[in-house]
Amino acid sequence: MIAVSSPAFSAMPFAQALETIASSFRAWEVVAEGRHDLREIEKDFLALTPSYDLEFSAHAPMSDINIGSLNPRMLEASVGEITACLEGCHRLGMGVCTVHPSFLTPIGMVCREKVIEVAKASLRRLDRLSRELGVKIGLENMPRSLFSMGTTPEALVQLAEGTEMGFCLDVGHANTMGLLPQFMDLKPRLVNLHVHDNQGKFDEHLPIGDGTVDFDLVVSKLADYGGRFVIESRGIADALVSRDRLSAML
Repeated sequence: MIAVSSPAFSAMPFAQALETIASSFRAWEVVAEGRHDLREIEKDFLALTPSYDLEFSAHAPMSDINIGSLNPRMLEASVGEITACLEGCHRLGMGVCTVHPSFLTPIGMVCREKVIEVAKASLRRLDRLSRELGVKIGLENMPRSLFSMGTTPEALVQLAEGTEMGFCLDVGHANTMGLLPQFMDLKPRLVNLHVHDNQGKFDEHLPIGDGTVDFDLVVSKLADYGGRFVIESRGIADALVSRDRLSAML
């Protein structure tokens, strides 16, 4: 099933975003921040969504969030926000929640091993909660950046050590690292898939087909993947272009 997700939707009133997305898609990965914090939209979600033929999942908040922070107060705030998101997923019947790994701050860049240790401890806490709630976490690979963690298959697996969580493969992010074929080895643990395009240098979030991502490889290698293909777009216009191109491939 093809789904859609974009931070741009989280700047819209929930009812407006719901109407917009439901007219063109059958599934929506709600970016749970901005105007779509699950705690804030819960009443409207429960009242409005039964009238639509739409399935839902969530992307945990990512702005200002760092589960590998070496500042204990910022760390607890970050883990707390994702905890609240997982609890919201449970209440709203969303079975999958995508979570970003940590990133490097200035102090983290000179204490990289400590950041990995802290991030792994945070992920173990979130994994325990997710299993209690029955919500699957998809730990997402990140794009090429001086500040990113989890940019290679090995790094992502290392962060998830000691947990039962799955992965969200972001094919655009993998393309910026030149590692899309290698990420396919994670297929048995995939619980989510993000699709968008770029020229292989940075994370542009272009419509499918406007960059260098090898979508023939993605479709062929993931022929038996049972999850959703979540189009990550800049807005609804780009999402519709990607939907039509992806539909022709599947």
